[in-house]
Amino acid sequence: MVKIRIDSRSNPKLKTLLDEADNYYVFEGEKLVKDILKKNVEIAKLIVTKSKESYFSGLNHRNVNEFWVVSDPVMKKISHFKDISSFVVFLKIKKKRINFSKAQTVFVLDNIQDPANLGTIFRCAAGFGIQNIALTGNCVKPNNRKLLRGSQGALLDINYQSFTSLADLLKKDEIRNYNVYLTSSRGQVRSLDAEQVNFPCIVIIGNEGSGLPEELFLSHPSLQIPMKSSLESLNAGVSACIFMYEISQLI
Repeated sequence: MVKIRIDSRSNPKLKTLLDEADNYYVFEGEKLVKDILKKNVEIAKLIVTKSKESYFSGLNHRNVNEFWVVSDPVMKKISHFKDISSFVVFLKIKKKRINFSKAQTVFVLDNIQDPANLGTIFRCAAGFGIQNIALTGNCVKPNNRKLLRGSQGALLDINYQSFTSLADLLKKDEIRNYNVYLTSSRGQVRSLDAEQVNFPCIVIIGNEGSGLPEELFLSHPSLQIPMKSSLESLNAGVSACIFMYEISQLI
């Protein structure tokens, strides 16, 4: 582990880090950073303000490459919090792939654009043992800081893979033996209860506003959440978490 002190906002190392920020997952906040440090992941940079240096005195974490101690003005450039954080970690993004030959369940998130929704979904997936998530279409980027804050580090525990479009994923040979289930708030002719799900399966969650393409419902059955009120639908993140819980009880 290399220890680096940075006091100036014009430091070239800081400029390089900010220029390359899209190549990293960035987690902020004392509790979240300490939780990340407990995981078996390689940490490119652990960054703390001078006032918090003593929290990590004697640190010799084998997974930390660089330990930065910075001034408050420097941290202000790094942190995205309204009140700047004293603790930030940068992790290099490493591409993961879903092993479709072994996965029992894959949740597909199509055009999910709210980072809070996606963060919630990753967190629920980790909590309910759903190990595989496919992102299709114009989903929010997985390294979005609001998403990372919402996931509370759970994203690091999930195999996720991005695909150009939902149609592209559904054409792939790897999923030809999968049972495909849609989700919808509208009554469909081929609506099933969770107990009727067969494995291996793909469960598809649609965009917050427009849902899933109508033509898909001609080819695949849908799963629905029974509701006892006139509420039209649930938030996409909430719906995904309920479906994940239901499916996890069957695995």
